[in-house]
Amino acid sequence: MTEKLYLDWVFLWRLVGQSSSNMHKLLRFFGEPTLALGATVSDWQQAGIAEKGLAIYQDWQNGQDKDIQRDLAKALKSIEQQQQQVITLHDSRYPLLLKEIPDAPPLLFCRGEVSQLSWPQVAMVGSRRPSQNGLKLAEQFATELSQRGIAITSGLALGIDGAAHYATVKAKGITLAVLGTGLSEVYPKQHQTLAEQIVANDGVLISEFLPHTPPINYHFPRRNRIISGLSLGVLVVEAALPSGTLITAQLAADQNREVWAIPGSIFNPQVKGCHALIRQGAKLVEETAHILEDIAPRLGQAKSGHFGGVAPMSVNEHDEISQEAQQVLAVLGWQVQHFDALIEQGSWDAASLAGWLMELELAGRIATVSGGYEQLKSGS
Repeated sequence: MTEKLYLDWVFLWRLVGQSSSNMHKLLRFFGEPTLALGATVSDWQQAGIAEKGLAIYQDWQNGQDKDIQRDLAKALKSIEQQQQQVITLHDSRYPLLLKEIPDAPPLLFCRGEVSQLSWPQVAMVGSRRPSQNGLKLAEQFATELSQRGIAITSGLALGIDGAAHYATVKAKGITLAVLGTGLSEVYPKQHQTLAEQIVANDGVLISEFLPHTPPINYHFPRRNRIISGLSLGVLVVEAALPSGTLITAQLAADQNREVWAIPGSIFNPQVKGCHALIRQGAKLVEETAHILEDIAPRLGQAKSGHFGGVAPMSVNEHDEISQEAQQVLAVLGWQVQHFDALIEQGSWDAASLAGWLMELELAGRIATVSGGYEQLKSGS
């Protein structure tokens, strides 16, 4: 999306103080940010904006709020310098699964391979102070799932999040990190190098916040709805009672996503949250096969953007592949091709292509390699 197209979105987002609820009210009432920015204070009141928001808008109209212009200029400079991409709710690249959740983020600021936003994902979350066993489990599950072509999504936090991201990068898989800060303010600072590694390895950094938004406590629970919303399900590796991890698990359940939890010793306080989730209906998992079995029926649903009425895909490599997947295979041929190259050659959108590539990978017909995707010979 060009600067001209996303500028009004970013401007309005700053005007409403990055309030998702107010942004949605204005979008429902006006349809487009451009119309909202040209409206009267009375129009904003009819749209449902409260007094505080009306006062800010009036001050801006009267030229009394210079901070907004300053912040906008700073944001646009960072977007250009860091090659961030702004994806709005009206953008065809906006991930369909995320769009269906209540209070979907109106904007996504991204660094990296944005086509991965629509790739089938499993979120991995857990304690910021995990045990050594918890770290090993996070690394094992992230490695095995990514090697099967599943993207790993997490929050770039210390502990389980970081272990999942690191393991996926090491396994040359796809990982997505959803930040609770702006993309120019990576937090924690210890993960600045990890963030750059994610971008360098075809992953994505994602935030709904303006680039220079600093760490604010209540922003981190807020970003959790994006972690679960992007994913087919959430795997909780270790979680104490209470913990922010359980917020993500609850959001996943509310969004009709799968929730999995790894059990542990009853004497380990770091797994009491996992045990509580299992008692509440989360699925107990001991190996990645349990997750793959659960998400197989949802892979086709992921590419359509909803979880209803879509026939399951099989993970049995001896089964027939769909006609669409056969077309993708024909376009791929016997050379290694990047995702974007396949998009250019076909008449499919990113979300659909991601689903068919996943179908082919789970069927053992292609592999993810350096540079893209490679067709496997029979029996490989």
